[in-house]
Amino acid sequence: MDISFLETVWFALVGVLLGMFTITGGFDFGAGISLGFSTEANRRDFTIRSIAPFWDANQVWLITAGGALFAAFPRAYSQMLSLMYTPVIILLLLLVLRVVGIEFYHLENNQKWRKFWSGIVFISSLLSAVLAGVALGAVFDGRLFVPYDGFWDGFLRLFTPLSICAGVLYAAFFAAYGAIFLAVRAGDDEYASNLKKLSKILQAVLMCVFIIYAVVLLMKLRQTPQYLPHAAFGILISYVCLSASARFARRSKYRSAFVLDALFALLAIATHCMVSYPFIIPAETVNAGLDISAAASSPTTLTIMLVVAGVGVPLALAYNIYAWRVFRSDKTGNESR
Repeated sequence: MDISFLETVWFALVGVLLGMFTITGGFDFGAGISLGFSTEANRRDFTIRSIAPFWDANQVWLITAGGALFAAFPRAYSQMLSLMYTPVIILLLLLVLRVVGIEFYHLENNQKWRKFWSGIVFISSLLSAVLAGVALGAVFDGRLFVPYDGFWDGFLRLFTPLSICAGVLYAAFFAAYGAIFLAVRAGDDEYASNLKKLSKILQAVLMCVFIIYAVVLLMKLRQTPQYLPHAAFGILISYVCLSASARFARRSKYRSAFVLDALFALLAIATHCMVSYPFIIPAETVNAGLDISAAASSPTTLTIMLVVAGVGVPLALAYNIYAWRVFRSDKTGNESR
């Protein structure tokens, strides 16, 4: 197995892009999930208004991650999409429904229709988070290369204890992260106290879910004991970060909690990348997966695309920062604290 420097760089870059989607898309998907806990029309208005300026910029990272995977590792891209065709199509449909719900919400004056569209945003946000987590967990768990017979067998093989826990963890993280985001933007508004209570509860739930996921992950890695020290270290620092975030949330320091939640997501993804390297698609059998050398494009393509990424990724990041600065106040003029 001869791994080049460019292949390693692109492996890391795909992980970075996935991490960026998780920490940017995470808070607006999470805010959408919080609509399931919203009974007041004003609070639903505030939630949709809070995520409306950001969702399109945040999904750029998901598109960029898919494009980077296609350009740098076309074989892995084709394997993932063909072997996970059903969940990918369902995820795309959910993303479309979510956008429709956000855009149509403010076009309706009737509160019943607004409640209907907020329900669409809630359901699509929650199912998108769960499905994305299950898909990523299935890839990491090495389920793509497991033989299957027929449609349902191919779909159900993706659901394992690890992938199910990953789906729950993704949804729990999005929900807690989104609630923290809304608590930051709410400031001292009349519904801020409810959002802050919700964020504290969801942070506690996230910690419990992460502990369960960590146990399941470490049990799986007993098959590859050489990765256990790295995984244990990554899990430890991720837990410390998450614990600090929960502590800041309890003290009503929501900006600090928000930053630490983002750091937790990056550390968790970095841990999984470190454990799976050099396999971009691991397999249940050791050394039977698809490594980055076998999946990579030519050195010329990787070099050209690295130049493109060197320009495009900073521009996408600048766009996110600009959007955040412009819309740091909601449309009623309430400054985020």
